[in-house]
Amino acid sequence: MKVEDIMTRDVRSCAPEESLSSAAQIMWEVDCGAVPVVDAEHRVIGMITDRDICMASHLQGTQLGDASVSTAMARDIKCCTPQDSPATVQALMQQHKIRRVPVVDAERRLIGIVTLADLAYIMGSSQTLGGDGMTWSAVGHTLAAVCEPRGARYTTRYGNGR
Repeated sequence: MKVEDIMTRDVRSCAPEESLSSAAQIMWEVDCGAVPVVDAEHRVIGMITDRDICMASHLQGTQLGDASVSTAMARDIKCCTPQDSPATVQALMQQHKIRRVPVVDAERRLIGIVTLADLAYIMGSSQTLGGDGMTWSAVGHTLAAVCEPRGARYTTRYGNGR
């Protein structure tokens, strides 16, 4: 199995000069929490999340319509290709603590997206997927890594966090 077999192909995106309001509207329309940011040639140059929008609006003290996506988007975006394996994407998500990975062609143009939920879905009832080493345990560890607060120390009933 490859990324092209599981990715969402009809992905909405926005441009860096669009308003935060426009990005939020896209998220509302397609019921998602992140939108890839693309340039005029449809190359991925960033990603904006609902959290980015909220934090930028609050910290900048501006209305969503008065601030551009470029002021809040993440720029160091990890991408994958349609030929990558789900296990490769899962490892990328775990290493970088991300839930979504844009799928790009050789010119870095957006052609799809893979989410942590997609990986969990394809696991189904099998213990491993296609012999590529992805297991339920690996997906669980990725979810834990993504959900871990950055730089925070905390204690849970299961032990100390970072």
